[in-house]
Amino acid sequence: PALLPFSFLWTRAMLILTFLKTPCLIRGEYKIIPHESPVIGVIGEDIILPCQVIAANIPENISVHWRLVTLQENRDVSSYNRGNKEEKEDLRYQGRTEFFPHEMNMGNMSLKLKNVQVFDIGNYMCRVVSENWYDETEMEMQVTARGGESSIFLEHYAGQGINLACRTEGWFPEPRVLWLASKGENRTEKKTTIYTKSPAGTYNIESSIHIEPGSNNEVSCKIINNVLNSSSESRVLISDVFFPTMSPWMTAFLVFLFLSIIVIMAVGYKLVSWEVYNFKPASEKHEFGSLSSLTRGLFWFLSTVPITLDPGCKHPELRLSEDQRRVWHEAASPEPAAASRALLVVGREGFASGRKYWEVEVGGKGDWELGVLSQAVRETVKREKAATLLAEGYWSLQRSQGDLFSRPEVIGVFLDQEEGRISFY
Repeated sequence: PALLPFSFLWTRAMLILTFLKTPCLIRGEYKIIPHESPVIGVIGEDIILPCQVIAANIPENISVHWRLVTLQENRDVSSYNRGNKEEKEDLRYQGRTEFFPHEMNMGNMSLKLKNVQVFDIGNYMCRVVSENWYDETEMEMQVTARGGESSIFLEHYAGQGINLACRTEGWFPEPRVLWLASKGENRTEKKTTIYTKSPAGTYNIESSIHIEPGSNNEVSCKIINNVLNSSSESRVLISDVFFPTMSPWMTAFLVFLFLSIIVIMAVGYKLVSWEVYNFKPASEKHEFGSLSSLTRGLFWFLSTVPITLDPGCKHPELRLSEDQRRVWHEAASPEPAAASRALLVVGREGFASGRKYWEVEVGGKGDWELGVLSQAVRETVKREKAATLLAEGYWSLQRSQGDLFSRPEVIGVFLDQEEGRISFY
């Protein structure tokens, strides 16, 4: 064989040695477990973007880089160098990201994203790099928010029917709005729904529907978040007395006539007596300030009745305020003279006839029951210190945890003894 020149052999050896000493990133020495399903981030809460490396030993000089990739931008989110423990955050994410350095030796390269915002939506890439190896994985992050409880209001009268409005705030993305009847079927009446975007990027919703007399009087407004697969629902049962029974022109004329008579009487009385006549005590003249617009339109002609609680007919663990208008539970309260052994308190007042309305502030409590007792049941409770109420002789509305769709703060009670009916609002 022919002999090669010495200079050629030396050059070849130098090339081989140079190649062996050159760093080369090799993909596949370790592996990141891919995350197939989207990550769901709730606005205002924290979320962990998972990134797990499978390896027997994690190098000390490993670094992690997280990026946000959308159609509009490609942005560095945060990075961490395990060797020098240096962390860098993008200005938008300042103070909102956190790694888990003490768990990186077990392959945990996840990123904690705090206080999720609407603009955080997109695809996130986790890239892990060491001296001679790298791997990356990408996952989708969806952003959502379940808004507040929906509420139904009487918007206005329209012809022989009424318009109801359903309002709620703080949803993302745009939720579905359904108006349902008593059995959960969709109502066929025309609906109008308006979505308004808030400065935070969430949606406020106002939806309205027209209800005619004679249709299904149980109405439900349901707001659905498809991302979280959750919903908020409010229901009302509309009595026939809600619907107008005379023409709007006749109603306007009667209101004008009534106000004119009142003005004439007031002026005439002022001219005769020059005194102010207090028709009722001030405590009985307050208006229904906390009634919803639905009941305000119905009971404007009534006066609320003051209710005081009877300290001689209550459970010993219930305590009353000095004015006997408020009650709270205080366990092991030593009151041996208290009458009732059921966890209840009754009012001093009793009503034999007419229509009465009062309100009870339940304060968003999870469990309560309120209503009315017959005189016979009241006497039995007081006389026998009943441990439980009898099966008959009382009518009430009860809330147990999870049994209602919303958490009402105030309950209105309307007792109509002429028709033998009690209604709650």
